Amino acid sequence: MIVYFLIFTIAGFVIGNLVQEKEKAFGIIIIIAIVWALSYSFFWGLVSFGELALGYFISVIIKEKNEKIY
Repeated sequence: MIVYFLIFTIAGFVIGNLVQEKEKAFGIIIIIAIVWALSYSFFWGLVSFGELALGYFISVIIKEKNEKIY
């Protein structure tokens, strides 16, 4: 279980770094969560959405702190 947590959190972090537009990033995150939900179950789709969102928000927070420094 911890492996999936790390995978999806890192994937969300990567999405946050690569996709600059918030709407597109959440679109990608939602698509991944829907595919995961259809592959396994609705519950795991929600969990993967939360993990992806966590990684995305970590990326956004780090970017904002770096912008304040420079």
